[in-house]
Amino acid sequence: MGEKLFSSKESLKMFILESLNDLADLFKCLDHPTRLEILARLISEEMEFKDLQQAMDIPKTSLANHLIQLVESGLVEKMVRGVYRISFDGEDIINSSAKSFLDMKVREQERLETLRLRYESIISRYTYSIGEQKMENSDKYKIVKLPPIRVVSFQEMGTFLGDPETKAFSKLESWAKPKGMFNDPEKHKLFGFNNPDPKYDKEKSNFIVNEDNPYGYEFWITIDDDFEVENNISVKEVPGGLFVVTGCTGVEALGETWKDLYSWVKESKKYKFGKHQCLEYNKDPTITDPSKFPFDVYFPITE
Repeated sequence: MGEKLFSSKESLKMFILESLNDLADLFKCLDHPTRLEILARLISEEMEFKDLQQAMDIPKTSLANHLIQLVESGLVEKMVRGVYRISFDGEDIINSSAKSFLDMKVREQERLETLRLRYESIISRYTYSIGEQKMENSDKYKIVKLPPIRVVSFQEMGTFLGDPETKAFSKLESWAKPKGMFNDPEKHKLFGFNNPDPKYDKEKSNFIVNEDNPYGYEFWITIDDDFEVENNISVKEVPGGLFVVTGCTGVEALGETWKDLYSWVKESKKYKFGKHQCLEYNKDPTITDPSKFPFDVYFPITE
């Protein structure tokens, strides 16, 4: 019935807006683990009050109050001699809720898999045919909350490793350097990241980069709210977020740094993988030797 009734997002929106109080009362009734347990126990059989109390091991008064709410909401029906059973509506909503919950968990696992592939993409991009590299300060981490920032963005695609980075930076440099922005790297911070990631071959456990499978890289340079930008230049408002940060020197050290941070988050008991953007912060864009680029690597996390 729901699928036929709400044939569009607009009709669903209008129904919710017109039923706010009733829906809130329904959700409030479901917003307690004891009432959910009652519904679950009544799914397969009718039960007397005393049997419910014994199975759930809760005080009579507490059980009675929860049952009253469920009966008044129409999710449970009270039969003769203190027997309770789940109503058609109660069974329908508990079944729909369970299905929606499972669907959310599946999507969450899919998002985690996407995040894992994204991080492996970052790591692979720098370790592919590079081999062992030396990290700097690999045992030093900072937890940083990056505030919302306003940035100018430059993005390019490429068909071999390093190609989109070079193209995107060339465009950024030709725009920002004449404005003196490279002379104040603290004010105009330079961030970069894959966009989009290289294609991942699961069978070969490797990333494919060629003319048929290009990947992209995007640079951000931060600007103040009152900084005037030409109409043909892309400006973005970035929400920021929480990161674990560590430093390294040189492009070839980035792969091991990303790998180190990935392991740190995976083993952390307090932090989990975040869903916001991974960032490579080049602290001095005036340096031209890639082996000497001073990086802070920002790995997204959440508590």
